[in-house]
Amino acid sequence: MKYIENTIGMLGDTEVSCELRAIYDFYNSIQPDFDRFTEEFGVDCPSSCGECCAHFIPDITPSEALILAAQVMFGEKKNLLQERLKADLPRIVCPFYDPWNEHHCMVYSARPLVCRMFHSCASMGKDGAMHFSRCRFNEESSSVSDAELAASGNRFRPMGDYGAMLETLQGNSPVTELLPDAVEHAMSRIGYALNLLFPVDGVFSGESVSSGDLGA
Repeated sequence: MKYIENTIGMLGDTEVSCELRAIYDFYNSIQPDFDRFTEEFGVDCPSSCGECCAHFIPDITPSEALILAAQVMFGEKKNLLQERLKADLPRIVCPFYDPWNEHHCMVYSARPLVCRMFHSCASMGKDGAMHFSRCRFNEESSSVSDAELAASGNRFRPMGDYGAMLETLQGNSPVTELLPDAVEHAMSRIGYALNLLFPVDGVFSGESVSSGDLGA
């Protein structure tokens, strides 16, 4: 995600830059865990399915919103992403859902934690054991038995551990908002920081900056 590195560099030593670096490094550090889980147990989302995205808008933390905002403002297809964020869509459909995309997601590289964990991570049950349930939207999706998870020892963390790690990132909070609202707020934070850093620049000139302007 070169645009993230560029955004971090452009924001300099600001709090926003440090927070963006923290979530970026966090995602990079945990993704191998999910890759190992799906490889070892042979589970993955079917390539033709995107039902979870079409029926779900995640609640996300400020840090998750910040990295999404950076992609919406400076990543590939930024104009399209900004249009989708503003679109009058049913409030059960993720604005970044794309039925024709390989991953059915237009922000896959910056997707929130819950999207990364889905079908790639087990959860801890009340019995203190790890459990994994196949996708409720796809009856043909594969599952993992409790015995297989028990046999894996402590090599895989449960979902709750990743959530706790996320909440402790610099500048983050356990308080969440629906993705569209959270991303809009995060875009405003980045725009405000850039206005302070580049008060005479043609793009971030201290003028009132809209979501669309930020991606220009």
